[in-house]
Amino acid sequence: MSTASRFETLTTRSVLIQEKTETFISDLRRLVHLLEANIDADEERVGIFDPTSSNYPDSTRQLRMRREKLIATLFRLEELR
Repeated sequence: MSTASRFETLTTRSVLIQEKTETFISDLRRLVHLLEANIDADEERVGIFDPTSSNYPDSTRQLRMRREKLIATLFRLEELR
């Protein structure tokens, strides 16, 4: 395989990886928005909006933790771009 051919292959792979990363970031953003909507709906349903309250739903706390982890992942991925 010639040097030019290897370079083209690496360039093509790099472009594909960049495209997949962009798609992944976009999907994660959508998931964060869905989680935020679920959190808001749960808070409205139970009428408790303070996560430090002892009556705050555990399932909503878990959604919040998941959202925060996804946001941290998004920041790391965006730094790599």
